[in-house]
Amino acid sequence: MQSKKNLPAHLSVTAGAVALALGLMAAAPVAVAQSNTTTTIYGEVKLAAGATVVLQNLDTGVQRTLTPDAAGRFQANSMPPGRYQLRLMRNGKVEATQEVEALVGNGVEANFGVTNTLDTVTVSGAAKRIDVSNTNNGVVFTAKELKALPVAADVAAVIQLTPGVVRGTNGQYGNAPSIAGSGQSENSFYVNGFPITNILTQVGASELPFGAIGNMQVLSGGYGAEFGRSTGGVVNITTKSGGNKFEVGGKLSWIPGSLKGKQYDTYYPNTGEHPPTDGKLQYWNQGNESSSKVVGLYAGGPVIPNKLFAFVALEQTRSESESIAMPTSLGVSSPTGWSKSDSKVDRYLAKLDYNLTDDHHFELTKLYDKTTSRSQAFGFNYSTLTHDNTPGNGRQTYVNCCGSGSAPGADISIFKYTGYLSDDLTVTAVYGDSRTKHSRTPEGYNASLAQTSSAVSARVPGLSYAQPQTVTGSLVDPESGDRQKGLRLDIEYKLGQHSLRGGIDRLNVNSVVGNSLAGGYRWTYRKATDPNRAITGAFETPFQGGGYGTQGYYVSKDIDTNLARPSGVQAAQYIQDHWQLSDRVLLDLGLRREQFTNYTSNGDAFISQRNMIAPRLGATWDFAGDGSLKLFANAGRYHLPVPSNLSSNMAAPLTRTGELFTYTGVDANGAPTGLHAISKPYSANNAYGQSRNALEVTAIDLKPLSQDEFSLGLEKALNKSLVVGASFLYRRLNDTNDDTCDQRPIDAWAEKNHVDASHWGGFQCAIMNPGRDNNLWIDFLDGKGLRRVDISAAEWGTPKPARKYAALNLFAEHPFRDGWYGKLTYTLSTLKGNMEGQTDTLGGGDVALTVSDDHKELMYNAYGYLPSDHRHAIKAYGFVQITPEVTVGANVSLISGGPRNCLGELPDALHDGTAGSYGGAYFYCNGKPSPRGSLGRLPWTAQLDMNLAYMPAAVKGLSLKADVFNLLNRRSVTRYNENREDGGAVTETYLQVAGRTGPRSVRLTAEYNYAF
Repeated sequence: MQSKKNLPAHLSVTAGAVALALGLMAAAPVAVAQSNTTTTIYGEVKLAAGATVVLQNLDTGVQRTLTPDAAGRFQANSMPPGRYQLRLMRNGKVEATQEVEALVGNGVEANFGVTNTLDTVTVSGAAKRIDVSNTNNGVVFTAKELKALPVAADVAAVIQLTPGVVRGTNGQYGNAPSIAGSGQSENSFYVNGFPITNILTQVGASELPFGAIGNMQVLSGGYGAEFGRSTGGVVNITTKSGGNKFEVGGKLSWIPGSLKGKQYDTYYPNTGEHPPTDGKLQYWNQGNESSSKVVGLYAGGPVIPNKLFAFVALEQTRSESESIAMPTSLGVSSPTGWSKSDSKVDRYLAKLDYNLTDDHHFELTKLYDKTTSRSQAFGFNYSTLTHDNTPGNGRQTYVNCCGSGSAPGADISIFKYTGYLSDDLTVTAVYGDSRTKHSRTPEGYNASLAQTSSAVSARVPGLSYAQPQTVTGSLVDPESGDRQKGLRLDIEYKLGQHSLRGGIDRLNVNSVVGNSLAGGYRWTYRKATDPNRAITGAFETPFQGGGYGTQGYYVSKDIDTNLARPSGVQAAQYIQDHWQLSDRVLLDLGLRREQFTNYTSNGDAFISQRNMIAPRLGATWDFAGDGSLKLFANAGRYHLPVPSNLSSNMAAPLTRTGELFTYTGVDANGAPTGLHAISKPYSANNAYGQSRNALEVTAIDLKPLSQDEFSLGLEKALNKSLVVGASFLYRRLNDTNDDTCDQRPIDAWAEKNHVDASHWGGFQCAIMNPGRDNNLWIDFLDGKGLRRVDISAAEWGTPKPARKYAALNLFAEHPFRDGWYGKLTYTLSTLKGNMEGQTDTLGGGDVALTVSDDHKELMYNAYGYLPSDHRHAIKAYGFVQITPEVTVGANVSLISGGPRNCLGELPDALHDGTAGSYGGAYFYCNGKPSPRGSLGRLPWTAQLDMNLAYMPAAVKGLSLKADVFNLLNRRSVTRYNENREDGGAVTETYLQVAGRTGPRSVRLTAEYNYAF
């Protein structure tokens, strides 16, 4: 550990102040600190003299021995979650024992009290009912609970059980949740301490076999300084590990299409403006079908008892679906009107745990996640509502692709070391490497064949122009993929009543993202009316080129590649002081410093956000001193990096050139022969593969997206069977980063400052802080290079971003006791503002490139209730063990509807040539202001999921289970099409149902587990 004389000056002063405080408050109890990736076990022995406390993991047998201090207190930090036996030892004999279950990110208090009765000593142990050692807002789900509850087998579905969580409103981002008012890209996901959040977009995360989850913690606020890069929630998963007992098992799960409810047909709404379509069928959905099957295997056990353990989980999901792919407006029939698709999801997790000694623990985790899907179109006839088996176009194969909400995939290796260097000093280190590939490959595609394009009028008579490349247009570039490497070091040190925790981490992210022409390039055949006339960009005429050029025939080799290589570095340092101020009061004082840097494809930094300071303050009060009533509060600042996909949009090199040749023939693949160049590669829009100048991409001194939050609450154990609680959470968005594309303020600046902008190609948008002064570097191509252009917030005209979330959460929980477990939560919340975050319901799927701030007029009337505002939310889940063989589980969700809007075109009076160019994306309706969220509410959604599990005593380890999701088949509307007008008229689809809750479905599962 670094000596005090080598510490930086400000840290040396801090250390001195801490030492002085320790001297003054030596009588206070020891502080409790736990990492949110491990757990803490602590407690007190009433008679400490000669006593030791042995903690033994009941699965692995690994032990840790602690000596209580003079006051009898002991504490074990950074312990793996699991079941532990605590033994109080004195003079080599066991005086008392107790068992506890330690959950990720939580602390477990276990005290040993002594009672003297004549010549005997009776020692008892007791664990407190409420965790008074942390201040965060969160929920932990164990593997046992996840197996018993009727919940879909994915992380996103489990997150929905948490108070304050709602489903994201933009389907382009998949099933990524909105946590406590945040956007869908504002959450962080971890497995065994390593981030698995989508590297490119920050939307969603890689998945693991569902049965491999040991603990899953969902934090919706108040998390400590060790966590960052999130203004939404933190999802923290620890996986299962092998133990001293061999265990093998497998499961078969089936969601049959025959037991699913039918989907509703989609009808055109009655607009009163479109008689041919009003009220008519648009999509026939009743024939849509889907089914899926899951096969899983797992095994765990000792390689070397008490030393080396292994756990492996394998899971494969196969799904099939058929659905309509054409609206009635396209006609009675279509050769591509019906779509069939199938997908295969392969996931595995392998974990090795090695205990060099009881004090030195090593872990290796391998995580693999790959989604392969295939689709094929067939003919469909609306007059008969039938489809044929004639393929309508090429079959497509997708691997971890495509779109913001697609499965990001994973091939991850995580190495972790934990060292208990003394009772007071613990060190943990994590290194991880993640990589994945993305591809879209049409069936029969040959990447070595160039595309050819030849109009009849451009063909030389007598020559055959073959087109063997069956794929036209662009494909995901074959190099596309993401990689992330991360390193983290944490140190915990107990110093009297202080438990100090500090650390550093660094993530290096790299991606290759973009599209290129299928086959690499395209031969486009052309003919000049006059062979002797010069062609733009050419240095010779076709006639001068010879061959068929003398007759005007020539060919262009076209290259169209938009391939970016964005990268970034995210680094942080933090320190956290868990200060046990008194027997009952714990202060949690943290400070986090972060640095975010985004680089262009050329390696130039275009976003460099440094020295972002995020204080985190928390407190808990064990009111009665017995763990029966906890009062807590916390406050903090949180920052969010810009995802690297923004570079692929704003600073990507675009190559769009054509190189002209004359030719003397055409080969069997349709490619020209006898080439003679009459031009160099030429681009009409100067797209030669160069990136934008990094200085022109972002505003000078760009501030990061940040959010402040405050919360307080209480938890009360009414008895051993009932815990209740209440909490209040408030969040406020301070700044955000978004693209602005309004050239008018720049033109006004140029005119005011007498700058010749006649050669300038125009403003290509830049990343700014909406509502603030934003100053840019711009090269007006007048020979004077980059100029600093200072434009005030008033001149840009966009307001400061506003997003305010306030929520009151109430809960009642019955711990598993007397054969049943249950939890009921109610959330009363409000979410209001003019900005959703990095993701936007109104625009496309590009994260951090929303439509909102492109022009100031898009923000007129934009303040109001945001799409994720659901005023009331009631959630209840639990399970009952009816008999030793039969268990029933239930999951109920009642959510009030979100706000409704009417979007339309900008009134003519506000047009000025640039304003109004976004069609029907404005908060105006029929020419009048239509403030955000002012058109009432969507209906409530209500869903009941239930399951029944049978575990026959005659076949130990066998479980047969049926889960029914949306048992009552309630099909509530979750979204309408809110765009009233575009192109000067009311749209055909205004107020059309655009989303509903899914129909009833049934999942049948057989699982067998054998331990020996």
